[in-house]
Amino acid sequence: MDLFSKVSTKPHYESYTWGKHRSIFASIIYWLIFVLRILSPLQWIKLIFRKRQAALNDEKERVDFHAMHSERYLLVVLGLSLVFYFVLSATPALPGIPDSVNAHLSLVSDFIAALLLFESVMWVFYYMLLRILIEKHLTIFNEAEYFIALPFVLATQFFLLAGLLGVSVSEVLALALNLDFEGYQATQAAQLTIGTFGYIYTALIIANIINLIPAIPVGRRPNITIIGAGDVVQHRMLPALIGKNLYSPGQVAIISDCIDESFREQLRKDGVAFQLLTSGSSSEKKIQEVVKFIKKRSSYAIVATPTASHLGYVSAMAKEGIVFGVEKPLVGTAAELAVLRQCQDQLMERGFLFSYYWLEKALPLNYFLTLNPQYHRFLDINVKSSPEDRTAGADALAYLRLQLGKLVGVDITFFEGEDPREWSLAKETGGLFFETLIHPITLLSHVLDEPLQLEGLLAEWHVLANLPERLGSKSLALNDYGASYVSLRSRPGAATAINVRTGKFMAVKERSMLVRYKNGVIRVDLDARQCSISCPQAGSLAEVTIQVHEELADGESTPKYDIQMTLFDSFVHNQGQWSAQRYDDYPSQIDVLSAMTGWLKADKGESHFYRPIPLSEMDYRKLG
Repeated sequence: MDLFSKVSTKPHYESYTWGKHRSIFASIIYWLIFVLRILSPLQWIKLIFRKRQAALNDEKERVDFHAMHSERYLLVVLGLSLVFYFVLSATPALPGIPDSVNAHLSLVSDFIAALLLFESVMWVFYYMLLRILIEKHLTIFNEAEYFIALPFVLATQFFLLAGLLGVSVSEVLALALNLDFEGYQATQAAQLTIGTFGYIYTALIIANIINLIPAIPVGRRPNITIIGAGDVVQHRMLPALIGKNLYSPGQVAIISDCIDESFREQLRKDGVAFQLLTSGSSSEKKIQEVVKFIKKRSSYAIVATPTASHLGYVSAMAKEGIVFGVEKPLVGTAAELAVLRQCQDQLMERGFLFSYYWLEKALPLNYFLTLNPQYHRFLDINVKSSPEDRTAGADALAYLRLQLGKLVGVDITFFEGEDPREWSLAKETGGLFFETLIHPITLLSHVLDEPLQLEGLLAEWHVLANLPERLGSKSLALNDYGASYVSLRSRPGAATAINVRTGKFMAVKERSMLVRYKNGVIRVDLDARQCSISCPQAGSLAEVTIQVHEELADGESTPKYDIQMTLFDSFVHNQGQWSAQRYDDYPSQIDVLSAMTGWLKADKGESHFYRPIPLSEMDYRKLG
């Protein structure tokens, strides 16, 4: 089967399924086409060509068989059809050769002619009708390329058919076009068959002419593959995708190198397909295996793997033209950022960058600062200072922002409680720095009027002294953990006073912001997904509240990624094409990551993320 799948193209999973339902008719037709194309000489020539080219170039990916080579083959076949019609079929027997040999030669020539005729008919149906349905990811497919070759293929069929039937080409052409012709020599069955194919070909030609005219893309909800099976996938992404009825369970698949047994059971129960990657494979082979799975089963992908593997998957998706979403942070090292900056527009052209806080928790603040129309549908805007119940439009909010005046200070408190995920605090994975601190730094970056300069802040890094015991670690010592708490403060006399406190295992949970301006303040409750703007000199707009719709606001009872998944679904509906304004966290997250990675290397203070000061549980509780 593996050899045959290299000769012919197996139908894409979505070509004969709709969600979890399978079409019997489509399955039979598409798999029959797969089997029949194995008989095509051209397909075997392609296989030999690709093997030779791969061996010469040491390429691991499939080598493209250029259209020029196909055209040459079609011209050769056309030449053979002319020889068969004008020479072989017109010459009953070769002189000086025994009749038995002539009979065998005639049989062989008829067989070759029939095989080439069969191949040309298959070519018409596959490339003019079925390929766009069977092959989901066509990176070099061009309808015009095959439409131009169609006259040569049809001419081949006419000459081969006329030679096999022992009639003139004019008669075959008249039958195909349903024209009057005197003295038909073909049998009734042959006439009916040729006439039927003539009608079918006419319809295919008209359909392809229409298809060559640019059409308005129609959105649909195809299958999505999630790469990864960690906490974010289990408790955020998957519930948001299927819990909010964005997709049915049959439209979602999970692929990962590790899926715990309890999650597997849940996937089986929900009807979500999953696949384990081949154990022991290299990173490159895993990426190839994932891409192959996506191209076989899905139209879109979400990368939710550890940060270290993000760039590899993003590069592969971009190269294959697969529309994708990727979890934050996009990358985690300065070297990866350097690569990303060189070709970031090409890599993220059809990518959606998630950001839990900027696109979920802080969405009301996000909308107030950006007025991105994509966010408005998730929000309720109320003017509290108005005597009557009223809302405020984008123009009113833009006016309110101007009335607030100059930014004076930003206070961000980001305190979380117990976190059993050991990797979220380990030095080797970036721990608190990239898993948690990136959120308040992202918010700070969006609020500031000037580019983010973390090196100018005073930092204090601490770690809970009994952290290994609290986590029940069996393999990591205290020195293996980065900081579990950090305080960032601006220097005295700074134009904007900054105070950011972030920590895990804090006594009191709190995630909030206070943004102070010359003429007012913005208070943000990140857990309630609400921001309140106070600006006395804004008149009737003195008190305005923006909050996520009530049914979305309670993060404990609703999927935590509901807004992001809905935004990603909008991106999918638009075929992975961005309008004038993006609505993910790209490219701003690149600036944040650049600032953070540069700061991680440049920070030479008394304490550092990698050199936190241990505190007893009693002293640690005093931090917040």
